[in-house]
Amino acid sequence: MPSRDDPFAGRLAPRLARIERELASAVVDAQVRDWSADRPDRVGFARLGQVLADVSRARGRHRRTWPTTISPTFFGIIAVLVVGGAGPVILALAAAAGVGIGFAVLAVVRRLRLDAARRARLGVAAIDDPYLYASLRPRLEACAVAARADRSHRRRAAATDLEYALDWLAAAQEQLPR
Repeated sequence: MPSRDDPFAGRLAPRLARIERELASAVVDAQVRDWSADRPDRVGFARLGQVLADVSRARGRHRRTWPTTISPTFFGIIAVLVVGGAGPVILALAAAAGVGIGFAVLAVVRRLRLDAARRARLGVAAIDDPYLYASLRPRLEACAVAARADRSHRRRAAATDLEYALDWLAAAQEQLPR
């Protein structure tokens, strides 16, 4: 089983999701500290927010969209096959019910994922932690390399977003207090 911190292990979308969660935690921490004037630094916060926006855009290019269309259709076809030789009205009702069941299943799965994400404890990521930047850089570079090697032009465009994110990460790291 691949290590969780191995930059070349697994698919790109889960790795980008993990990076996005860490960045979101760091941005919220920076925003709270900025509002409380503990560390009034809007430039570093804005740059880190731009990194988050670029990573989110790259992750959006790698999202899978097929379950939202195939699953309800699949349930509709199964319902029609089960009903079989019934009349056209019953077949239409079975197909409609199957599609509704498919959307209900997708809604339940989505709700379970959101609840699990809410319960997960991420801990506080400080914007001043130099190790945050040191750990994000190689992982973002590995994700950019993997995105460049993808066959889909939409997913290859994620490499450009990740390169912009790396530039903003370097700019945010320059804002760290010495």
